Amino acid sequence: MAEDTDPARPRREDSKFENDPRACRSVCTLGPSSSSPEAIEKLIEAGMNVARLNFSHGTHETHRELVGEIRAASKRTNRPVAIMQDLQGHKVRLGHADAATRIILRQGDEVLISHGEEITAERLGIDYPGVERFVKAGHRVFLDDAKIELEVIACSKGELQCEVRKGAEIYSRKGVIFPDSELEFPILNNKDLEDARFGAALGLDMIAMSFVRSADEIGKMRENLESWGKKDTFIVAKIEDGAGIQNLDEILKATNAVLIARGDLGVTLPREKVPGIQESIISQANALGIPSITATQMLESMIDHPQPTRAEVNDVYSAVLDGSHAIMLSAETAMGKYPVESVEEMDRIAREAELEFNRRNRGAHTPVAGMEGINDLLAASAVIFAEYMNADCILGFSIEGTTHRALSTASPTVPVYGVLVDHSNLRRLLLHRGLSLTTMPREKKLDNLVPHALKKLRDDGIVSSGDRVIIVARQPEPEANESFLLKLSILS
Repeated sequence: MAEDTDPARPRREDSKFENDPRACRSVCTLGPSSSSPEAIEKLIEAGMNVARLNFSHGTHETHRELVGEIRAASKRTNRPVAIMQDLQGHKVRLGHADAATRIILRQGDEVLISHGEEITAERLGIDYPGVERFVKAGHRVFLDDAKIELEVIACSKGELQCEVRKGAEIYSRKGVIFPDSELEFPILNNKDLEDARFGAALGLDMIAMSFVRSADEIGKMRENLESWGKKDTFIVAKIEDGAGIQNLDEILKATNAVLIARGDLGVTLPREKVPGIQESIISQANALGIPSITATQMLESMIDHPQPTRAEVNDVYSAVLDGSHAIMLSAETAMGKYPVESVEEMDRIAREAELEFNRRNRGAHTPVAGMEGINDLLAASAVIFAEYMNADCILGFSIEGTTHRALSTASPTVPVYGVLVDHSNLRRLLLHRGLSLTTMPREKKLDNLVPHALKKLRDDGIVSSGDRVIIVARQPEPEANESFLLKLSILS
């Protein structure tokens, strides 16, 4: 790690290694129920690894304040937290309702849809002008993840006349899906570009692109971000419709992570197909070393109730067992009555699922060269070595996180503790399964850093005398282009 030496860099207070870490990462959406400093701190302590900011809601100023609160809470708790900016994407949304008025659409009611900012029981304003050009009588319209279903009975200039087939209460800025219509969208819309530029200026760790349909969209976003000085951006591709499924192979090769948005998938596609699609995406992503996030309605009943249903518990358990790198809470933490309890519940379920995951995978690893070649072989060998030697943990060292990404891809069945020298690189790894990370001051040689890291493991209560630690690193050496280290350390 000699190239990392920088005596001028100030030393910082490094976060502790997590004792008994959960392998599957937890992504939590922040909103009215979880935007106060106290609430954010409680979410971190309950197990939040990544805070999701939904840019379909709020203003740049409210998001700026929230970013400050997240970073302050991360510092207070001494736990790293990544911030993921979720762009609206090609999603049509309702306008705003009068906060003092309750709007309920009932079966048999008629309602108009047109471009506009206001929604009432008689007219629904949406943020897509000219929608009548793509819609015909008989087409369906779904609102709020299909909680409400409308049927178009007539189209005229500027508006759709619809009949309510399935009614419910309606809220501001909820999504609008036209499953029978082929609306036209630009590769990147102006709102997403404005929001992405704002996020780049704030130095956010990850950017999630909604309704990704091709690798071109990801490439165009990278070009824009690079032009704004944001290089090596961590992009999460949200798969939400048939086009995303059809082009999944090229999307996975272009993205840093993939999010399975089951809400919109279950609306745009037959919902009985979603479980199989979920398993397929996770499997393909894991084969390429790409983190997968399973999202939407995981603990939906906890929006209003302190405990989940048994079906929801099974859903979370299965997502972890399938190999998801992360699982996500949406409305549960953003607007629910029990945001902290939801995170705690997800933590307990995930830990139980990981016991079975490790049991199934122990002894099943084989070194297979993947995206990063020898790093993946080294990591897989380290996992096999750790199992064979009954090691207590793996300790990895990396500059940019290459070694840690490879270790995560290898599906370790023992805890992996990672040391980096750059805190921003650390936060970009927080979607990767199975990693407990910290930063330490740069050293001229890896040999100087290893004893400090082992001492830190001991001081943080992770290991003690007699424990076995597998050490993995890539380091420069004289007269060698690359040198790789894999060794066993038995603590005295």
